[in-house]
Amino acid sequence: MALDFLKNRIMLMMSERDKAINRADELQDTVQRATELITKLETDKRDMENRLELADRDLDKLHEWKEEMQEEKNELEVEVEKLRRENDSLQSAIDTFEVAFEYKDKEIEELQITIDEFNQEMDELAS
Repeated sequence: MALDFLKNRIMLMMSERDKAINRADELQDTVQRATELITKLETDKRDMENRLELADRDLDKLHEWKEEMQEEKNELEVEVEKLRRENDSLQSAIDTFEVAFEYKDKEIEELQITIDEFNQEMDELAS
């Protein structure tokens, strides 16, 4: 009876040992999957950090480009203002010349009338 008890006890302990081995194997598989997942996540994290760094560089370049474009815009606005003032000055000069031409045209007309009258008088005197 003691022998049967010991046999049963050994069988029970072997069964428990097998269960413990199976549980250890399951835990080992779980640890392996977790390790693989951690490795994948670390790789994904590095990839995301690299992409973020590239995006930051691109963003910095865009900011620099925007600042350059703003400077160019400001310079162009100054040039446009200079051209507007120059255009206004030229338009004023054109207006002044138009008035002068109108005055000269009137003088020419008056001189032409005077010449015509003088020629008429000369023709009358010659006749």
